[in-house]
Amino acid sequence: MDPENPDDERLIELIGAGDKASLQRFHDRYRDLVFTVAYRVCGQECDAETVLVTVFWQIWKNPSAWNPQRGSVRTYLLLLTRSRARDLMRSENGRASSERRATEERSLQHARDQTQLDPSEQVADKMMGNRLRAATATLPDEVRQALDLAFFDGLTHTEIADRLDIPLGTVKTRIRRGLAELRERLAATKNDWSNP
Repeated sequence: MDPENPDDERLIELIGAGDKASLQRFHDRYRDLVFTVAYRVCGQECDAETVLVTVFWQIWKNPSAWNPQRGSVRTYLLLLTRSRARDLMRSENGRASSERRATEERSLQHARDQTQLDPSEQVADKMMGNRLRAATATLPDEVRQALDLAFFDGLTHTEIADRLDIPLGTVKTRIRRGLAELRERLAATKNDWSNP
């Protein structure tokens, strides 16, 4: 065994003995792999970074969790990464549910407030709503469906991808495209008060 380049098992032993340099070596060896796996599960760079930090912190705090009878260090690291990424996504989904409830409450409050607007504001709001509905109706079905799930059902991009059984990148592209097209259509009719 090369002392300048110890294998994974030896690095884990050294980490268990509190050797920070070994943790740094282990991190340098596997950070790209851990980040890539985390990114595939989470779909967002900032979430993958969170998983990366969590995984190497866990290796530092509990290197003895790796069991040689259950597989290689690399296999353990990959399983740990997937597990932490899924944990993060579950907690994110829980947070999204709370945010969805808060959004619904704000919408309810907005509806209550609408009844207190003066008539000219109510007319302007109604006209804007009509313009938005008309612009939305011209979008392709798959784009409109993604927007509806995101903004009316309050689903996250990941939840939409799961529900529609399409890649996360496709969901993001459809939503981005839909919003861009809506902006263009609404800008084109901005001063046209004759629109329904």
